[in-house]
Amino acid sequence: MKNSHGVLSGTLSLALVAVVYCVWTAFGNDVNVCVTEGCSLYQDANLGGVSLWWIGAVTFAVLALLALVGAARVGRVIAGLALAGDILLLLLMAATAPCISCLGAALFFAGVYACFRRADMDPQGKGAPVRRSLLVLCWLVLFLINAGASARLAASVWSISDPSGAPSVRVFYSPSCTACAQAIDALSGNVSVAFYPVAETPEDVYMVAAMREAVERGHNMKEALELAKKAEDPGGLAALSPDMLWLRLRLLRNKAHVYLSGSQTVPFIEYRGLPSMLAARPQGGARRQEEAPAREPAARPSASSLPLEPVMGGLTPRGGTGAQGVSGNADPFEDPVAGSCGGQTPCPE
Repeated sequence: MKNSHGVLSGTLSLALVAVVYCVWTAFGNDVNVCVTEGCSLYQDANLGGVSLWWIGAVTFAVLALLALVGAARVGRVIAGLALAGDILLLLLMAATAPCISCLGAALFFAGVYACFRRADMDPQGKGAPVRRSLLVLCWLVLFLINAGASARLAASVWSISDPSGAPSVRVFYSPSCTACAQAIDALSGNVSVAFYPVAETPEDVYMVAAMREAVERGHNMKEALELAKKAEDPGGLAALSPDMLWLRLRLLRNKAHVYLSGSQTVPFIEYRGLPSMLAARPQGGARRQEEAPAREPAARPSASSLPLEPVMGGLTPRGGTGAQGVSGNADPFEDPVAGSCGGQTPCPE
């Protein structure tokens, strides 16, 4: 709105708030409102060595000055150029990762441009109809795409276990999958691991419900899995209770994570950091192996002797032999999958 002094008061207020927002973000605020990796990705983005946040702060300051003097036409042009630049950034985020903080700035760019455009096309403030803007329409489409991607990423996966701290291993499993049971037996209690259930069969839903109850009663994952095998389908209205519906949604989110990670089978294993099997071995140990005389093959190791981290994300170590085979000299990347189910491969009964 344009008042008697020629000041575009609404546009001025919005631009000043945008300046504060950009400066606040440039200095690194203490409020973490981002649920995606895009914030970290674009936090240090710069143009010619100057942070995009400082460029945004200067741009909004210039627009605030133009609103103060009532220069609607010039403000509309500069705000339009800024919005076009923001459209390019939204397009980049749509192709990489959305940034919640950047989406906040995008709202300010669109709002300031819309205010300047209305002031320029309706200088008397009589509420005359204003044609739709193709620039704003393009911005809106990309903004909604990024907002939808942010909402999807905000739907975090659900762990049935509650490990202390950040787990080094994350295992996505199905209770009806034999290979998953082997992974639980090999990893549970040996490393910092979190287990994320998915439903590959209709029976998996109430089996997971039984496992959740067993874990809450203090059972470990191995015991919970054994108890879940005896669980029965509640059927009737119990299967449609809010708790069961919420559980189904959690399982679906976990399964979506597996699919979005490029896999369609379980067990799907993710790890944080370098797996122990890939760590460099001491040279002294290698020399001792070379000097040692030939001997009989070692006995088949137990589950406790399996590697402390999985072979690779989405794959399972060779069943019963560990990551390096029985002798410890096998190629760790040779046929590392012991078994899986899901997608086109049904889980074994």
